[in-house]
Amino acid sequence: MNISDIYLSIGQRRDISHFANIVRIAKSDSQISSEEIEFLSKVSKKYNISDENFKEILKFPENIPTIAHLDCVERIERLYELMVMVKADHKIQQEEIMMLRRITTGLAFPLNRVDMIVDHSLSINVEEVSMETFTEGVLKLLKMK
Repeated sequence: MNISDIYLSIGQRRDISHFANIVRIAKSDSQISSEEIEFLSKVSKKYNISDENFKEILKFPENIPTIAHLDCVERIERLYELMVMVKADHKIQQEEIMMLRRITTGLAFPLNRVDMIVDHSLSINVEEVSMETFTEGVLKLLKMK
């Protein structure tokens, strides 16, 4: 990251952190498929990530810390996007699941619910389940709704 990154707003830092988490998922099985690249490209545009930062984060996502200071619904929405990445190439690798568990923990979900949330997330079909439906399901798991 360059010197101008010091002046990013907290919202921009959160978006970059989230994008780096998605890249971590994509790289966790040691290969990034064309479907995963396509999804990463869409997400980078959504979060206004420059081409320069895109390339840098793609190479070294571990250089970006996870920022968990989000409200519960925002964290669930981020988890949904992570799930889209896990399932982008239609091959769920064990390394992706382990990374997803670490990131879910880093997103400050209750530790005693992380496995339940990840298992629930893996059981859904992201092509058929909307973010709103996913959010409702996770909130039920968290006994918040």
